[in-house]
Amino acid sequence: MPDTNDQTLAAARNLLASARHVCVMSHHNPDGDALGSMLGLTLALQAAGITATAALADDIASRFDTLPGRAAISASVPPSADVLVAVDAADFARLGKLGAGISQVHLNIDHHLSNTRYGNINLIDTSSAATAQYLAELLPGLKLELTTDVATCLLAGIVTDTLGFRTANTTPATLSISQQLIAAGAPLADIYDRTLHRRSLAALRLWGDSIQQIEQRDGLVHTSVTLASKATHGYGGTGDGDVVTLLTALENIDVAVVFVEHKGREVKVSWRANTGFNVASVAAMFGGGGHAAASGANLLDTTLADARTLVLARTSAALREWKQATSQQPAGSRSS
Repeated sequence: MPDTNDQTLAAARNLLASARHVCVMSHHNPDGDALGSMLGLTLALQAAGITATAALADDIASRFDTLPGRAAISASVPPSADVLVAVDAADFARLGKLGAGISQVHLNIDHHLSNTRYGNINLIDTSSAATAQYLAELLPGLKLELTTDVATCLLAGIVTDTLGFRTANTTPATLSISQQLIAAGAPLADIYDRTLHRRSLAALRLWGDSIQQIEQRDGLVHTSVTLASKATHGYGGTGDGDVVTLLTALENIDVAVVFVEHKGREVKVSWRANTGFNVASVAAMFGGGGHAAASGANLLDTTLADARTLVLARTSAALREWKQATSQQPAGSRSS
């Protein structure tokens, strides 16, 4: 349910309206919801005559290059920014390099269950399928206009976070607000094609390497994306190339885990659940978070091999405990 109330919404509206320069940020290793929400809010503020800058210090996947406002993203927080807004970032640490250069976030807008309410003002709705959905619903209350460019960015956020309206948290409200975005001019077919369907040759070759490393046992499937593989195929992205989505397509799987090796002894871990198992609780063991069905964490000062050993052991143990607990529940009370 949303944290939003009239008083909090009014405080957010007044904060933005009185700002000299708003900087809108999102989490490192940005996905479609992070980018769509950040750009959508930035463009809506600009349309209202408010000086606003979108800021991200990380590389951005090429499939998002055509989003309105993409070319104007700054790699740092402008010195003149007096209001800092974070969207789709569950905690302050998720802001990555941008967070290291600031002391506070004035407005925090998000939909993650694990959000720590780190903003001076917090607008959180965990019932929304995407932060972009929540933002689209907030626009009237913030006195911001839904332009075609704003709608395009927000629909991209919803489409990518719901995997094309396929996730379990997609609701009638998600579809209703998406219809409004389409009516405002957002090109659904183009967004779907560019963000979910098309892949680079390097990404496909990366898939090939990762598929060969797949291991499966007791409802858990996992694989890795190595630095060597990315270098061999010229893959410049920081993520897993959507390998984790491939794993969730396997039959008889409860949890999929993908390990992505980064430079500097860092390993990014992504969990996805096909059943009622809460992977956010496992990600929290490693300082991460997200949703019950999709979460992530970054492990520092470790090797890929060590990260796999530790994460798989804890994930397997948590999965066994969950299966034991659910097997003892009456059939009608089990989550699906």
